[in-house]
Amino acid sequence: MRKIAAIINTGAGSFSDETLLDQVRAAFGRRGVSARVLTSSGNNLYSQARSLREEGFEVIAAGGGDGTVSSVASELVGSQASLGVLPLGTLNHFARDLGVPLDLEGAVSLICSGAPKAVDVGTVNGRTFINNSSLGLYPDQVRMRLRWGKRIGKWPALVLASIAVLTRFRYLRVTAELNGKRIGRRCPMVLISNNEYRFEPGNLTKRERLDKGVLGVYLLNDEGRTGLLRIALHSLVFRLDEATSFESDRAKEAIITTRRRRIRVALDGELYKLTPPLVYRSIPGGLRVIAPTEEQGL
Repeated sequence: MRKIAAIINTGAGSFSDETLLDQVRAAFGRRGVSARVLTSSGNNLYSQARSLREEGFEVIAAGGGDGTVSSVASELVGSQASLGVLPLGTLNHFARDLGVPLDLEGAVSLICSGAPKAVDVGTVNGRTFINNSSLGLYPDQVRMRLRWGKRIGKWPALVLASIAVLTRFRYLRVTAELNGKRIGRRCPMVLISNNEYRFEPGNLTKRERLDKGVLGVYLLNDEGRTGLLRIALHSLVFRLDEATSFESDRAKEAIITTRRRRIRVALDGELYKLTPPLVYRSIPGGLRVIAPTEEQGL
């Protein structure tokens, strides 16, 4: 029987009290699995995952949102331990793209009986991401949302932060080097994704596969605040038009430089300050995850 552990992020929005921990333990117990269920938060997620990996756990599940999953995943890259996903966050992009059930019982059942699958991860200056990395508009929005969320709540803070970045943000002057070419651009946001996005109406972050070994590189066009609002509203109903909304490419490696000595970068929704140049790389098959098989229709 697999040696399974689960780390539940007490700092995640879904965590309220010990009831959730009891529910997770009970879900594993109903499948005859005695999993070690632990709590953690912040930077302790890394050390907790590392300790469990070194202890020989075959599956280490991350319970929380995409930031939690990304933190635990970063300690499992290149190892024989497999990542399990307990999608307890708000959006759960990584779980959705993997086809992981979004309910607790379904996710636990998959962790107990599913097969390991190798998927890609992205890195930037040695830091790992499973979904995407961005600079410009989005990191500024996250910074404001986190600051205001403590006072007025997550969703009101999200709305206010979105309005604020559209009214007072500063453009980036960046240079992107990829596939033997060099692109200089003044743009409001750069997005680097672990595998390519489809940009479907109402769902801009859907990926068909997580194992193609490429990065999606997207430079949003400089269309002013009115143009950005138009793009945002248009994306709710229609597929985004690359020619008028952004320039995109795919690459195994991309180097982004700016004039700033330090720049705020978002990795799977978590903020970091990094020193350019930002060297992005795809690590094909770098992470083992417990995921549904293609035969299961996912």
